[in-house]
Amino acid sequence: MQHEETRRADGENGTGVSASKVTPAPAPAPPPPPPPPPSAAAQDEAEAREEAMRQQRLTRVMQSIDAQPDFAAVKASMLNLQQISRSERSHVRALTDLIHDDPAMLAKLLRLVNAAFYRSVGGGEITSMARAVQLLGFQKVGMLASSLRLFETLPKTADGLRMQQEFARSQLAALLAQDFCHSRRHGDTIYLSALFQRLGDLLAGLHFQDDAQVIEDKLDMQDLPKESPQRHRARDKLARANWGVTVEEIGHDVARGWGWPANLLGTMRSLHPESPEDPLEGDDYARVLCTAVNSFAGELMQVPRVGTLEEQAEARGPVVRAFAERHAEQLGLNPETLAEAVEQTFAAWLELLKALGVTLLAPGEVPAKAAAKKLDPNSREYRQNLADNLADAIEHLRRMNRRSAPLQDVLDAALKLLMKSLDLQRAVVCLTDPSAAGLRGSMGVGDKAVVLAPFFEIPLAPPSCLFGLLCAKNADTLIRDVADPVIAKRLPGWYPERVKAGTFLVLPLMTTGQQVVGMLYGDQRQAGDLVVHDRGLALLRDLRQQVLNAVIMPRA
Repeated sequence: MQHEETRRADGENGTGVSASKVTPAPAPAPPPPPPPPPSAAAQDEAEAREEAMRQQRLTRVMQSIDAQPDFAAVKASMLNLQQISRSERSHVRALTDLIHDDPAMLAKLLRLVNAAFYRSVGGGEITSMARAVQLLGFQKVGMLASSLRLFETLPKTADGLRMQQEFARSQLAALLAQDFCHSRRHGDTIYLSALFQRLGDLLAGLHFQDDAQVIEDKLDMQDLPKESPQRHRARDKLARANWGVTVEEIGHDVARGWGWPANLLGTMRSLHPESPEDPLEGDDYARVLCTAVNSFAGELMQVPRVGTLEEQAEARGPVVRAFAERHAEQLGLNPETLAEAVEQTFAAWLELLKALGVTLLAPGEVPAKAAAKKLDPNSREYRQNLADNLADAIEHLRRMNRRSAPLQDVLDAALKLLMKSLDLQRAVVCLTDPSAAGLRGSMGVGDKAVVLAPFFEIPLAPPSCLFGLLCAKNADTLIRDVADPVIAKRLPGWYPERVKAGTFLVLPLMTTGQQVVGMLYGDQRQAGDLVVHDRGLALLRDLRQQVLNAVIMPRA
């Protein structure tokens, strides 16, 4: 393995025609008439077809969610809670049995009830389920229990920890909404409306994690600010293209299936007003408030929590002032006292998360996956593990080729196995693109690989960058440090701008006839994090051969 290294001829008068005889040009043909506008009936029919397709995709999404065992248990609990809340003969014991006959869980629920409501209705701490139900009713207590049930279903993994941040954000938004709301009509439900307005985010992150992450990666590539209305609109467009529904609609349809009341469903719908000067009437006030505080909560969570409490509050100041400029007048908030109110709510939120057992990540922190034993790359154990993983990967791909598995399936498996074996950040496969006289990224797995793959454009005729040169030479190459000046000047412009890896591996795909048909690529964040020994290199060549076989295999 290599390391680091026309004019057109006219007539005599310059016009292209004889000077003695000029033939007048024929009159241009009149443009064709524009097509007639579609009839109202045709438009109705097209809209009906589009709606039918949307409903079909929505049904598939809901069926996929329902098929999850943990969700089925939550759904049954939600429906039972609704049934209890509407029964005149309901007893507190029936509710506590559904929540969990568990003192720790009941303590968390009472803490949540107090944080959400006791300041307005309890006049002090609510210390029993009976008192909570007496003051709030079965339905409100049941819905707060629902949020805890959802939290309890989060897996104890890095993905679950990531979704805990969404749960934490919704709790902060709900507390802010409760504190900011001055509408008597919505005061009893505003906490729940804000808490569950982004239920779809939690469900999508739990049940469609890969698709949801790809959507977020695409939005990041567009440099759309977090929590901005522009980002939410762009996300809606991507979600509709992928699922037929927006992320918010997923949450709304699930909540409707749980039997939640119509007034709550109505105020759960987000609303971004076109102008901050427009007066808000009816449910629009609650919708705008919940939308604003959900975005505000996300922005507050992105502020670093370092230094003293005073320094942290000062760091949140610009975010609070920006929120006041956007929303204070329309929501009837006092900009002079807003910062103090936010700090009080923020402190109460941190205490609530501690009581609920929520692990709060630092802004920008990526939840670490379960830490595997880090082996010394020069140790015998490391070499043996790498060899075993690659040997298993080769045999898996060989079996797929024997049964003529679809090319996309083989490529997907190869990238995932390559990532697992070398502990890569991402892996990409490039295939020939006749329109570009070179290679183009076809598929990727790993961190932002799906959205980065299309940037891999590698000319081959002639090769004009490091990747093209390596492929033309059929040189399996490990670049240990991308920052090496000799390497950096040969990389294409899109690489340091978009990919930003510290070290990478290239495995060209070349036929026996010396034709380049593709390239396998894998990388890591930090220089030196990729280590491949001679035995590993030989096995990587065998893996590459199985991928090449799949690419050139004739298919019916």
